[in-house]
Amino acid sequence: MPQARRIKAKPKAKKKKLNFRFPWGLTLVVLVSGFVVYKLLSGAQQDDSQWGQGLKAWWENNQTAVEDEDKAIKSLIDDKSAPKEFEFYSVLPNIEQIMPDDLPEAVPTRAPDNLDYYLQAASFRAHADAEKLKAHLALKGFVSVTQRRATEDNGVFYRVRLGPYADKRKAKTAKNKLQKLGVRPFIFTVRKEPG
Repeated sequence: MPQARRIKAKPKAKKKKLNFRFPWGLTLVVLVSGFVVYKLLSGAQQDDSQWGQGLKAWWENNQTAVEDEDKAIKSLIDDKSAPKEFEFYSVLPNIEQIMPDDLPEAVPTRAPDNLDYYLQAASFRAHADAEKLKAHLALKGFVSVTQRRATEDNGVFYRVRLGPYADKRKAKTAKNKLQKLGVRPFIFTVRKEPG
């Protein structure tokens, strides 16, 4: 009689057991580092601790350097910048018109796309002063150029200009940042050349 064959069941695959060990050494290093940083920062805020005095002194020296740079820009603009002269007061004397009350409503118009916006930070008689302002602005993250402009009446001026900016909003943002540094810039536009 034929004998029945016995089919062996396949052995189940053994699950690998993850051998995870908690990194106690790393935890200890993080806790100690956190405590040291806490003591440094709290000591820098309080004058009665020796822990953060070096950190506090470094921070105060860094703040003083930034304030000195801002003062240098402001004094350069105040002392050496050529005053802005506006001729329209003499060109258009006594031209005042009373507007009627029944004017039509203003319709908002879209700004033309063919304009580039620039900022003029300052104008100087001496080229060295213009380059000094350009260097100060570069330290603050602004890219500027110096342009020489000769006029018949007033002689040679060196202008420090920034731009072009894609739209008026970006130019105004840059103008506000410059005003915080003590610079008194103005915005002007130039038509883009077709190209």
